[in-house]
Amino acid sequence: MAPGMLPTDWAFRPAFDLELKQYTLLHYLQCVEGRFAERRLYPHLAELGSHIHELERVREEKERLARELGTELIGFDRRTGSGVHLPLPSDEWLCVLDEVIGWAIPGLKEAHGRGMELLAAIAERIRFEPIGLLPLDATAGWLMLRDGSDARVYAYELRRIQAPRTERAELQVRTRYTTTCTISLSCTYQTIKAGLVRSRPDLPNPAVFVFESDMSLPVVETFMPLAKQLVYEQVSRSA
Repeated sequence: MAPGMLPTDWAFRPAFDLELKQYTLLHYLQCVEGRFAERRLYPHLAELGSHIHELERVREEKERLARELGTELIGFDRRTGSGVHLPLPSDEWLCVLDEVIGWAIPGLKEAHGRGMELLAAIAERIRFEPIGLLPLDATAGWLMLRDGSDARVYAYELRRIQAPRTERAELQVRTRYTTTCTISLSCTYQTIKAGLVRSRPDLPNPAVFVFESDMSLPVVETFMPLAKQLVYEQVSRSA
């Protein structure tokens, strides 16, 4: 597990101590905020969403089981008209879990919201366009991520991947680093593309996208994930 990441089962593993769980989550959220301050969005932005989803799933499952098991009817809710039952007997662990979930979800959502705002702000500072004409099939080609005078070149491919626990296949962008070129009068995007075409005769008219930003961005944690997202949105519409 990468430094600063939170185990998926952090809320459910011993010891079942509310203060310890709160300390664990606060430390994690501080790490996330530090990464966001450095404009490093991933993997923490996606991880925050996963933690929120998992805690909400557990809470909904507990509520569903409580409804199905049922207890003695003691009245009706005047607002909804639904029956009010005695609470199910609960042990200390489940009580702590309820408190952890109730306390953690707002904090996780707040951090996730700030991350999404940062993502939107950074995405607006990225310019991206195809080099030359796009082929009818743009599911494979190259991405150029420019940082200063250097352009990192990646081969990309859109693949259909079977989604876990479902029968759906999802499109995913897979990339592979190829080379880094220094942009100059004699080395333009067009000349780089010409060299890439010569290196892959099986792709005589590949899709080539260039990405530029007026701010310095960490390549692995931010620039590449956003580039893949933009390519996905562009290509999946016609895939």
